[in-house]
Amino acid sequence: MQLRPMKMEDADFMLSLKNDPDTRKFAIQTHDEISKESHYKWLADNIQYFQIIEGESNLKGQRLGAIRIQKKEISIWIDREFRSNGISSWVLEKVSKVGMQAKIVEGNIPSMRAFINAGFKPYSHQGWYYIFKK
Repeated sequence: MQLRPMKMEDADFMLSLKNDPDTRKFAIQTHDEISKESHYKWLADNIQYFQIIEGESNLKGQRLGAIRIQKKEISIWIDREFRSNGISSWVLEKVSKVGMQAKIVEGNIPSMRAFINAGFKPYSHQGWYYIFKK
């Protein structure tokens, strides 16, 4: 796997990741589907924080997911087709640093496992989500 900066050409892919039913279920801000118009506007202002996860060898150039690092907060989205393959843990371990944190909604066990496997530990509980820190 490799990481590359996100481009606006990746906007539809990112929208599909963010509007995946499992992703919406565990979203912190809202569970409502995100409109293309609002997504494009938001992404144009925030694209510098994102990288695309791409496959290698037989998946060369295929987009597997995306990661966001903004200040000391990290988030990750994996395409449904590639979940449960250890991609999240591998990417998180590769890019995370001590002092980073993630917000993970209660019940999102796969995300919790991925962050724990990458060296994060539960730190606190705020409302309906946990803060994990490295």
